[in-house]
Amino acid sequence: MWTEIPEADLLSAGRFEEHPGNVVYRDRGARNWMVSLTVSGSAEYFAGDRRLTTGPGDLVVITPGTPQHYRACGDGPWGYWWTHFQPRHSWFDWLRLPEFAPGLSVARLGQEHGLRHADAAFARVHRNAMYATVDAPQGRVPVSRGPRHGAYATELALNGIEELLLMAAVEHESRAEPGQDPRVRQVLDQIAADPAAPLRVDQLARGVALSPSRLAHLFRAETGDSIGNVVLAARLRRAATLLETTGLPVGRIGAEVGFASPYYFSRQFRRRFGVPPTAYRAGNGRDRPGR
Repeated sequence: MWTEIPEADLLSAGRFEEHPGNVVYRDRGARNWMVSLTVSGSAEYFAGDRRLTTGPGDLVVITPGTPQHYRACGDGPWGYWWTHFQPRHSWFDWLRLPEFAPGLSVARLGQEHGLRHADAAFARVHRNAMYATVDAPQGRVPVSRGPRHGAYATELALNGIEELLLMAAVEHESRAEPGQDPRVRQVLDQIAADPAAPLRVDQLARGVALSPSRLAHLFRAETGDSIGNVVLAARLRRAATLLETTGLPVGRIGAEVGFASPYYFSRQFRRRFGVPPTAYRAGNGRDRPGR
């Protein structure tokens, strides 16, 4: 079953009640980010042969280009909020979350305070998106266009999305850090110190006196993500910083953060940030000759 793909430059939000069996399927995902919050009932998200079941208080984040395949399940309707958006550039340093599967993350906010807080934030996102353009269905608003009141409402809607993502980041941090295995912490510190280095799992494992398979298993258990994904995310964050703050050529930036292939760098950057490196730089006012 194919589902309409939202336009890349639109901020959209809505609240649905879907009966069990209702399916959304976008085999190539979307060109923007998606966040959904289960308010009532339950849903299943599919990633290859893996299945994620969500209930009230579960916030799901799906990155651009990641297949979107989910459905309502259980005995009653699935009530959920959703939004599609392009992040503010300032979000990317903390936007990466431990992944259930590549491009798909879940934060378990809880069924009491966390759900109430997130539900209220999503209601503000939707209200402001709807106010930004009265004639558009489901709060579909072209970002940074339209009358001044629409631009202000768009910024308020983005404020609500930022709040939701920060809630997810806080939930993951509070769950991961207490009692974190010092060997995993050492590997994370090594990646953060120099993500461009040739960080092979076997070398990292020797440094903490573990076998590669044991380190890989322990790392995923502690962080919810693989070593390769964490290294990739760190390199892309470093590349984004260089694009924002320097005039270095894009190809050189890719090489400096550890990518041997300019094509692979550009493809991975677009998948993570929703736009190619040149467009990201232009959006940050750094489109100038190299030095």
